[in-house]
Amino acid sequence: MWNYLKTNEWGVKFRRQHPIALYVADFYCHKLKLVIEIDGGIHDEEDVKKNDQRRENDLKDFGLTIIRFKNEEVIKNLENVLSTIQKKLMLSQNPPLGAGGITVSSPATVANVVCGFDILGFALNGPSDELTIHISDEPGVHIINQDDFDLPTIAEKNVSGAALLALLEEATDVKGFTLYSKKHIKPGSGIGSSAASAAGSVVAANHLLGNRFSKEDLVRFAMFGEKVASGVKHADNIAPCIYGGVTLIRAIHPLDIVSIDAPPLHVTVVHPQIEVRTADARQILKQQVLLKDAIKQWGNIAGLVAGLIKGDYELIGRSLEDVIIEPIRSILIPGFDEVKKNCKEAGALGGGISGSGPSIFMLSKDEVTAKAIEEAMSAVYNKIGVAYQTHVTTINMEGVKVVNAPIP
Repeated sequence: MWNYLKTNEWGVKFRRQHPIALYVADFYCHKLKLVIEIDGGIHDEEDVKKNDQRRENDLKDFGLTIIRFKNEEVIKNLENVLSTIQKKLMLSQNPPLGAGGITVSSPATVANVVCGFDILGFALNGPSDELTIHISDEPGVHIINQDDFDLPTIAEKNVSGAALLALLEEATDVKGFTLYSKKHIKPGSGIGSSAASAAGSVVAANHLLGNRFSKEDLVRFAMFGEKVASGVKHADNIAPCIYGGVTLIRAIHPLDIVSIDAPPLHVTVVHPQIEVRTADARQILKQQVLLKDAIKQWGNIAGLVAGLIKGDYELIGRSLEDVIIEPIRSILIPGFDEVKKNCKEAGALGGGISGSGPSIFMLSKDEVTAKAIEEAMSAVYNKIGVAYQTHVTTINMEGVKVVNAPIP
């Protein structure tokens, strides 16, 4: 059996006699969270069966899938055993859509938009995550990750899982969901990775349920996912991810979301390949600010919103100033000051830290300028020797998009 698994042609790696908590799995595929157990004759005894069931329940609590075979099956019919494993792998990697599943594309977002800490955000036309969800007869949320980010598969510890559990509290006619997650937005990048997972999941689930919940409801559910990620229920990434475009969070209690018109804008993003955890970036912020700083910040927020609505690019540029959050958080991002200075010289209207960082975004009026800004960003990080990724994109006016729906 091991000879076949260790040299398999399925493109996944198995480990033999792999420890998981208090147990040792016969064979384990970490990427798909799959455990394969081979049972000898002793497993037919009643007390051993009880121990096996307890062990299986514990492993399932870790978000693992377990397949069991009897030893004689492996000896007498190895071909059938391998075929069963292959079918399970194919299901994990390529979930069927004909059986009521739905796939959505969930976009990256920029939160805060410099001066609007926790209240402003906009969606991007790339990158985006891919999420596929099915209604399940099993209670709760079963998560299968199809990427290499090693995110939790226990629903309560996963941003998608927490959001879906909140939705299930109000969808009492549904037992559970199975979610396949393929992330392209790197966690900790500062462009709404956790929001894309949480928002995309609840939008997809709502579509399967006949769109019974409003967008505001979906934001409320998805905020439970943001609490898992950062310890705080904030909506400045969630709202634009679901509504599309630019959004203003006027209030959290009760939730009041305002969509804001905006002129055509190009967005250039650089992601230095370091991680800034949202919870850590919040930890260093001051709990009190000077009144003169607050007044200046309020003026910038009002000016930015007015500039967006009026299509006044100069007012937008003048208003992209943060005197409260950026001076503190920018110390976590190498090359920040130089990037900002060089981008302004390249023609950027303005910009700053995306969310909690480390990504930096800049707004511009046209694609030519946006690409010149990308070159300015690249030059800084090439010079200081920090790996990075860039995105040149525009504002996504649609938000989470259904890309593959159930066959009627």
